[in-house]
Amino acid sequence: MNQISVGGTGSAAAPPDVAIIDVGVDVVARSVAEARSVAATDSAQVLEALRSHGVASLDLVTTAMSIRPEYDHREGRRLRGYCVANSVEAKVRDMEAVGKAIDAVAAVGDSIVINGIRFTHSDPAVLEKRAREAAWEQASRKATELAALSGVTLGPVIAIAEHSHGGPPTPVRAMAREAAGVVTPIAGGKLAVSVTIDVQFSI
Repeated sequence: MNQISVGGTGSAAAPPDVAIIDVGVDVVARSVAEARSVAATDSAQVLEALRSHGVASLDLVTTAMSIRPEYDHREGRRLRGYCVANSVEAKVRDMEAVGKAIDAVAAVGDSIVINGIRFTHSDPAVLEKRAREAAWEQASRKATELAALSGVTLGPVIAIAEHSHGGPPTPVRAMAREAAGVVTPIAGGKLAVSVTIDVQFSI
């Protein structure tokens, strides 16, 4: 079958509307019981701080929990205590509250560890749809132009293959500021999605 094969690429971008914060506690104490007690108290305060800034309970997920011995290797191998670590992933859906949520978590105490923050979109299908439409328009226009240049009539589509790619903006490290009245600035950038299609038209 005679055919025309063309490709089209479309993209769409929008500011992210969800920030995912990876936060936890890291406590070292002389005994497991003591480390667990402090970690449990601090973890509860972290969750409360996040909830107080609009993070729903369903958007809080424990991602890691560990208990391990801590050794001092400066003079041989001496046990100096036990470390209890607990990590939580929090989805903040109010972008205006992200910096304040980070500051509230950091204020819990010295055991707090903020590993990083990444951004996403609550409905990436919307961006994909826009990118797909743009890719189709480009491919269709190319096929029409090629058919006209070659003096043939463009027929129905025989096959379509799609290739999508994209993702969240480059992760941003977030460090809380201690100065009173200063909120940690957060820059979310834009979430971009690109769709490439290969289309075959009969002629």
